Amino acid sequence: MTRGCVRKCPFCAVPKIEPIFVEYIPLKKQIEMINKKYGERKDLLLLDNNVLASAKFDQITDEIKQTGFHKGAKLNNSLRNVDFNQGIDLRLLTKTKMKRLAELPIYPLRIAFDYITLKDKYIEKVEWAAECGFRRLSNYILYNYNDTPEEFYERLRINVELNEKLGTQIYSFPMKYIPVASKDRNFVGKHWTPKYLRSIQCILQATHGVVSPRREFFEAAFGESIKEFKRLLIMPADYIMYREDYKNNGTAGWDHLLRSLTSNQRNDFLKIVSKNRFDDGICSKFSKVNALLEHYRQGNSEPLKSPR
Repeated sequence: MTRGCVRKCPFCAVPKIEPIFVEYIPLKKQIEMINKKYGERKDLLLLDNNVLASAKFDQITDEIKQTGFHKGAKLNNSLRNVDFNQGIDLRLLTKTKMKRLAELPIYPLRIAFDYITLKDKYIEKVEWAAECGFRRLSNYILYNYNDTPEEFYERLRINVELNEKLGTQIYSFPMKYIPVASKDRNFVGKHWTPKYLRSIQCILQATHGVVSPRREFFEAAFGESIKEFKRLLIMPADYIMYREDYKNNGTAGWDHLLRSLTSNQRNDFLKIVSKNRFDDGICSKFSKVNALLEHYRQGNSEPLKSPR
């Protein structure tokens, strides 16, 4: 119902692909054409990049309702859903607009949480959503941009705490930043390392790319604290993905060696591990560090590759 975006976020491809913001594209004719060609559809998937930026937002909301997608609407006895798939811009979200969105059968309500500096606004908008009856939310979490691993963890944990406070279900979807013009997926942000990114990839592989809204599953995947999370980030890949299998036979020995390192040994170890390359030619002047590196040479860590 719109095209482009008024924002010029440097991490986003939209300003390059759709540089001109179009604030309104009629929906009725599109739906009529689809109904005629394919039959009536139960759900409505909208690919707007920033619908809240449109001066015709109220008109858009009314038209969605008029085409049969109002709260409680059904098709063949099944509830209809509306999905603003690209998410909504929390910086443009007012309480009035939230109430208007609540007139639609939105499932889920998608909100991006790109920066920790948006923390207070994000929490406020999720509270508004809960007040307006939204229970199922989806949350995009940008990482590997200008954020730190600590900030990434905090944004994920905020959702867990909001779920417990508000009775919501916020499913987080971490999204790794890659420059728009990049031809591979090997970019590493200034606060990240190849090993950190590989470890996040391992955690998300185990969770199928989704961060659970429940505390016990979140803490099992990402750790109970930032300290535990940072420990996971330097752990061998197989120890992350198959934690229960390696809990006693592998992880315990790795953890014992890690805790025994002196400050100089630990710094040397972290410098080597950060590169996420563990072939036999890479070694340390410290025997304890070399013993630790053996845990990474059993086929459980490899360079970052594009997913197949």
